[in-house]
Amino acid sequence: MSKADKIPDGITQEHLLAAIADLNSGVPHRFGESTGYDVLHEGRRYPPKAVVGLAAGKILGEPLGPYDFRGGLGTKCFAVLENHGFTIVSKGDTNPFPDEVDERDIYTEGAIQKVAVNRYERDPKARDDCISHYGAQCQVCGFDFIRVYGAIGKGFIHVHHIVPLSEIGSQYVVDPIKDLRAVCPNCHAMLHKRRPPYSIEELQGIIENHR
Repeated sequence: MSKADKIPDGITQEHLLAAIADLNSGVPHRFGESTGYDVLHEGRRYPPKAVVGLAAGKILGEPLGPYDFRGGLGTKCFAVLENHGFTIVSKGDTNPFPDEVDERDIYTEGAIQKVAVNRYERDPKARDDCISHYGAQCQVCGFDFIRVYGAIGKGFIHVHHIVPLSEIGSQYVVDPIKDLRAVCPNCHAMLHKRRPPYSIEELQGIIENHR
C-alpha cells in the first residue's frame, strides 16, 4: 500500500478543525515541524501533515503517522486541505516563486509542477511579449528598476504565471498577455505566499490596506 492510500476518504472540514483544536491543546502526536509549507488558520500556522494525520484519526479511530502518507505539492494531503477551504502558505526558507526556478536545478518532490511552470514561463518569446505589453514595471506595486538603479536595472523584472497549475498540461499554449504579468521579486514572493497564489488585485488590496 502506498503512503497516500492510507489517507481515508470522507475527511470533512469538521475533522480538520478538530485536528487543529487538538494541536492547539497539545494532544500528543508523532509529527514534527513542517519543512516547506504550513496550513494557515485564524492567523496561526500548522504542519499540514499533522493536521491531516490527526483528522484521519477521527475516521480511523487512531491518527495516521508521518510515514503513512506523503505531504507536499500535488499530494492527497494537500488536496484534502485545499478542497475544504484551508489556505496553504510557503515557509520563508522555500523558493517563494517556483516559476522562476533555474532550468539546471533538480527537484525530487513536486518536480512535475515546477518543471511545467518553468517551461512555459521561461519561453523567451512569451516572456518578451509579456514585458513588451506590460512594461518592465511591477504590475502590483509599480516598482521600476531602471528608475531606481539606473542602467543596471534596465529590463529587469520577474514574470508571474497567473494560470493555476491544474490548468497547465502538455498541450497548453501560454498567452503572454492573459497568463503572465511582470512583477518585482518582492511582489512575486508575496503572490506565492499562498496556495493558490494571491491574484494581482488581492495583493494590491493588501498593500493599500497597510499604507
